[in-house]
Amino acid sequence: MGNHKGNVRMNRQLLFVSATLFFAAFASPGFAVVSVNAPITWGAPTTISGDSDVSTDGTLVAAFNMNGPAVTVNGVTFASFTYPFMATTATNGNFTFTESPGHMLAESNLGAANPPFNGLSANYQSLLSTAVSTDDNNTLTLNINGLTIGQQYEFEFFVNGSNTAGTDNFRTIASATNSVTLDDNTTNAVGGVGQFVIGTFTASSSSEFITFNGTDTTQAPTINAFELRAVPEPATMSIFIFGSALLGVSQALRRKS
Repeated sequence: MGNHKGNVRMNRQLLFVSATLFFAAFASPGFAVVSVNAPITWGAPTTISGDSDVSTDGTLVAAFNMNGPAVTVNGVTFASFTYPFMATTATNGNFTFTESPGHMLAESNLGAANPPFNGLSANYQSLLSTAVSTDDNNTLTLNINGLTIGQQYEFEFFVNGSNTAGTDNFRTIASATNSVTLDDNTTNAVGGVGQFVIGTFTASSSSEFITFNGTDTTQAPTINAFELRAVPEPATMSIFIFGSALLGVSQALRRKS
């Protein structure tokens, strides 16, 4: 009986020390984490309809209007993201676009005076009238840095080309393990609108890569705007992670006793 109690006491001490060392190592600036790109779980592509398309979940990390001015839609301010003519890479804060091979193109005049596009708010029309694209069907890669490991994020992007008619509109495939395809003009008519999609991922390293391609050799990936949000708020996530760890230690202690 005495030996059993002694073993239980020793096991508890070992678990406590192990948990302490784990948290100390995790909090240490020198703690090494293997960089692994997190898979993004995409929602269903949705046809653009109004300002409420722009997500306000959680906390805004950053939002950008590609090749356009700063503009606010649904309370979210999209900063201007411009780049030099024929650039192969462009950076704004923790966000870097790279094209390989070829050059990034600055698209403009993607709006129209026809419905349903002209029924959108003026700011939303501005957001959807410019974009970044590529030479032919080259790969456009977005590198997001400065992420918090263990934090859940929401990535939303918009594809729109209301200025042309016909079936030869641009379709964009976004991939981060999983992929999703957006149509930039769902009616194939002047004034038609494109789509947006929201994807979620939990950061497994401080960076995340998303690649964009066209659906065939005649189409180029196009991104009008995007935003990154932290969900739930970072403070809530920290409490959740710490609480989950303590719960795991507590359950292990109960099993040992």
